[in-house]
Amino acid sequence: MTAKEAVPVRDSEPANEDASVIQPIGFTPAPVATGGNKLLLSPKAIAVAVCLLLGALMLVYLLVARSLIFETQPADADVSVSGLALPLGDGHLVIPGHYSYTVSATGYLPQSGEVEVSSDSNSRHAIKLQRLPGHLQVVTDPQVPVRVLVNGAEVDSTDGLAPSIPAGRKRITILTERYLPFSKEIEIEGLDNTQTLSAKLRPAWANVHITSNPAGATVSVEGQILGTTPLTAELVQGDRLVDISLPDHKTAQIPVPVTAGVDQTLATVDLNAADGTLRVVSNPPGASITVNGEYRGQAPMDLELASNNRHELRFFLDGYSTVERTVDVRAGDMRDMTVELSAVYGKVSITSSPPEAQVFIDGKLAGTAGQTFTLPTRSHTITVRKSGYEDYSTTIVPSSKLKQSVRAVLLTGEQARWSDVPAQITHGAGGKMLLMRPNAQFTMGSSRREQGRRANEVLRKIALTRPFYIGTTEVTNREFRRYQRMHSSSHANGVSLDNDSLPVVNISWNDAALFCNWLSARDGLKEVYRSERGRVVGFDASANGYRMPTEAEWAWAARFERGAMRKFPWGNSLPVGKDSGNYADSSAGQIVPAVLRTYNDRYAATAPVGSFGANHIGLFDMGGNVSEWIHDLYTIGTGLSLKREENPVGPQEGDYHVVRGSSWKHAGLTELRLSYRDYGAEARDDIGFRVARWLN
Repeated sequence: MTAKEAVPVRDSEPANEDASVIQPIGFTPAPVATGGNKLLLSPKAIAVAVCLLLGALMLVYLLVARSLIFETQPADADVSVSGLALPLGDGHLVIPGHYSYTVSATGYLPQSGEVEVSSDSNSRHAIKLQRLPGHLQVVTDPQVPVRVLVNGAEVDSTDGLAPSIPAGRKRITILTERYLPFSKEIEIEGLDNTQTLSAKLRPAWANVHITSNPAGATVSVEGQILGTTPLTAELVQGDRLVDISLPDHKTAQIPVPVTAGVDQTLATVDLNAADGTLRVVSNPPGASITVNGEYRGQAPMDLELASNNRHELRFFLDGYSTVERTVDVRAGDMRDMTVELSAVYGKVSITSSPPEAQVFIDGKLAGTAGQTFTLPTRSHTITVRKSGYEDYSTTIVPSSKLKQSVRAVLLTGEQARWSDVPAQITHGAGGKMLLMRPNAQFTMGSSRREQGRRANEVLRKIALTRPFYIGTTEVTNREFRRYQRMHSSSHANGVSLDNDSLPVVNISWNDAALFCNWLSARDGLKEVYRSERGRVVGFDASANGYRMPTEAEWAWAARFERGAMRKFPWGNSLPVGKDSGNYADSSAGQIVPAVLRTYNDRYAATAPVGSFGANHIGLFDMGGNVSEWIHDLYTIGTGLSLKREENPVGPQEGDYHVVRGSSWKHAGLTELRLSYRDYGAEARDDIGFRVARWLN
């Protein structure tokens, strides 16, 4: 009973002294056990909670997971998937994500890879494993060492075992010496298994019976001795070369075609006696030798001669008498022969211009020019030398029956250099050009008193010294069309100007200059004319390419003769000489207004280039046919200057270019003169051009 349960004392009742008095006692808490805490939940409750949690997780996994299925070949292959992958039937149950896998099977190469599983659908993959290589054991009958080829390529093999052959259908070829190839197609199953291939080999040889006369000769094939005759030998099929040798006899080589399994007997081989050897020495050495008329070489040498026969030997050497010998040798003999050759001499007279030059014969000083030399009748090099001149060299073979002469014309260094420069060349378009080496001073233009003179023909003092090439004719349509294939020179009142051999016309000065540049590039020369966007804007006077003649060059080539200036192409006076050129003659009356009534050149318009005679230096049509574009820009001087112009080329800038020479349209006194000057820039049907180039 607690204190609250104590019965209260009532006042009406008397006190019982004998009654027990309930006394309060102090409160003492119950003792608490040490060493642990009291659990909030019981173990059973915890187990139930864990099961519920795992169930929930499993339910979530099943709702989220997707199947990952591998279809393998072979079907029984093992599949291993990384991460949380639950095997499920033929596949695995995985949550979406990235997985690595490995597929393996006995006898196959394992295959690994990676897959991505999405949350949208299940994942299915086909995996085909590659079979491991197989091994092939070749067993032959008879048992011989073999070489194994797979699909034509030899593979490593030991005692007929060829390891690691990829699986599949293969053609196996067995090769061995002395047997025919064996070939068969088989299926290599692979899987690291060893298969056996049995091959019955057929012999690749035939029996060949060999005899010789005399018998007992050694028989060998490709260096291998087979025995002595008579002999039956097994020869491998193919073309064989059989050597049959016997001491003191010539070795016989017999070609034998052998077919496997086809035996044969060769005809008896007659062995001839061996050659003898003759060791020949000549004095002096180097003599040529013939044996029975057949050239054999030069001494010293060893001659192989047929034994028991007489041989005619002949020895000859330039400058020496021929020696003949007769000799015979026995089989196997070696003999020596020395032949003495006697020198034969001839006389050679050597002169020079200028005289008293030194004469060198075969590199040695022999005397001076003007002497006669006695020399062996063989080839000699003659060099004639004098200070200030280039050497003259030649070769000569003196004759014992006839005295010979050498005349050496010595050239200075300058002359020698020019001797190597061709006097005539052909340019890339086909035209011929002549070398000109002017060293002239002359006056270009005409006097004011000259009849027919024009005001632009002012007198100019010229010194022309620079060498150049110039075209013998004007450029033809054929040549120009190699540059511009579609160019047409057109016609004049129905008379064609366009035939291949006629001079090209209806071209501007600029067209002519660009043709020259094209020709320079074609022949590998430096272009003279500078151009921008198809227009010539200047020139390079140091270039060696093609160009038009300068006015000074043209005037010198057309007029300068024996120190004087010619007036007309045919001479210095009228009338026009017969066949002097192509001018406005009586046949051109229907085309031009003024003609030479008493002159007929047979051409109404242009004539084929070179139709009339060349001038004094070999140039055609310097007057007549067509007028010619000139390199120089057109200028007019003020009169004869005291200053001489050296190789003038004209200014770099201007509007018009000089035109020189008369044409098929001209009949007047003014135009027929060689000093006549015209100018222009645009195309005309009576203006063409010829090419020139400086020689640097």
